[in-house]
Amino acid sequence: MSEQNRITSGVASTFQFHSGRHPKIEAMLSEGVKLKVAEHIYNLRTSTGLTQSEFAQLIGVEPAIIDELEEWDYEGDTLAMLAHIEKSFRRHVEAHIVPAHRLYPDVLLAATITGLKLTLFRHHPGRKGIERTNGNLNIPIKTRDDILHLRNELEPWQHALHRNRQELQIFALAGMTEWCHLDDDVRANFTGNPSEFMKAAETHNHLIAACMHYIETGGECTAIKQWRQEMDVPEEARYLAELEFALQHKTFEEFPDTEWLVQTLIGFVKSD
Repeated sequence: MSEQNRITSGVASTFQFHSGRHPKIEAMLSEGVKLKVAEHIYNLRTSTGLTQSEFAQLIGVEPAIIDELEEWDYEGDTLAMLAHIEKSFRRHVEAHIVPAHRLYPDVLLAATITGLKLTLFRHHPGRKGIERTNGNLNIPIKTRDDILHLRNELEPWQHALHRNRQELQIFALAGMTEWCHLDDDVRANFTGNPSEFMKAAETHNHLIAACMHYIETGGECTAIKQWRQEMDVPEEARYLAELEFALQHKTFEEFPDTEWLVQTLIGFVKSD
């Protein structure tokens, strides 16, 4: 299979279209990929504080290419250029290497870096969360306002993980196994299969949705039971072990929003 056909096949799979597509649908798929790449490159560049010219010089291309990519009208191989930018950029960024073998905490960290800064609910005064008392799940909900407060704590994570998954989707289409992310002073270089990170992001998102359902229904457990069925026992044990290991080793020390979410999800999963 040629490279172009491989990319076309990957795009089709990702966007869940079937064979025999009309040329207009093919064009829409291609433009959708260009848009996502444009957003990613713009976010990557602006997180460095560099101009288009400075960023282009850093990665060794003409400034016009960066402008065309960000304006969504680059006529070359967009995915190939994305891979080149990521590869070149990694050489100039000293960062911790995050491999795919510890997926769950890494995906949460990636969501913090690449999705949203989540400053709207970081360091909440009087933050409410899920705690365990005598081995039982204790959710401090007495009023509708408490429910709304917890929703406001959890919903931004769904958006962050969704956006993170969109970027991972592009890396998977480009056949990349290494990529770099940074947000202000936070830097991380990722290695592995982007599809595995996508699965981990979905695991978090489904559990957050189950938690929100539990909160709003006053303790209805259907959603968490469904999550457990989809996870299977060994994977659930690995999920918990990785998150607990991350807490013990203060992986999220600089990210109180992430740490709070991890504690919340662990408490929820361990509830009966």
